[in-house]
Amino acid sequence: MIVLQEAVRRLEDIKSESEIPSVLMEISTESGAANIAYMADTALTCRDEPIRYVTYSRDWEGRYFDRGYLRIDPVADGINRKLPFDWQAVASTASLRWLFAEAESFGVGRQGVSVPMRGASGGRALITLTSFHSSREWEQRRWSYQAFVSALAPYLHEVAFLLHDREPRQVCLSHRQLQCLELYARGYAPKQIAAHLRISSSMTREHLHCARRKLGSLTLSSAVFRASKLDLLNV
Repeated sequence: MIVLQEAVRRLEDIKSESEIPSVLMEISTESGAANIAYMADTALTCRDEPIRYVTYSRDWEGRYFDRGYLRIDPVADGINRKLPFDWQAVASTASLRWLFAEAESFGVGRQGVSVPMRGASGGRALITLTSFHSSREWEQRRWSYQAFVSALAPYLHEVAFLLHDREPRQVCLSHRQLQCLELYARGYAPKQIAAHLRISSSMTREHLHCARRKLGSLTLSSAVFRASKLDLLNV
């Protein structure tokens, strides 16, 4: 298993945001884990581009946000906790077991431990480590993993916020948000967009709302105008 000193050194050597996921993947692989994920509290809203660095697949990330799983994910809600927690502690509700089973099928992991923290500036974050170990192996490794992630968390939190604030912000819309905004630009009403994309009207409105807020616009019309100027739309 990678030692803490080496993991911290690699984090401190990061020069840009784009390097963070690959370094997290290296640390995850060398620790025998499946994934490592970092999410700051701004990722829980649509106000800005989320501060989120994960080693999960793009397929899972797209599915997770397009289907609004963030609103019901008990792990993400753990950012408000004060102490580290094992996923087993939040996956006991029968009505949400399907979410963990689906995440596992997309390579997220079978088990996980998450560490909430608050930085010196007050910003909250959640650092998670997942694995595909057997139940017996997880019981043997869980506490060492928790100790490792807890010790690594403040360094990762500091690097993430430092680089996020240093680099210029770019508007990053999800695939579904772009689809909804493009159809709106073509004259489709929200109900028509929902029917065209075969999603609910409420989900359509949420995608349009998030796109508008990310673009810093007060209306959908001005959001379309700005997105066009940024060459984000194919209309």
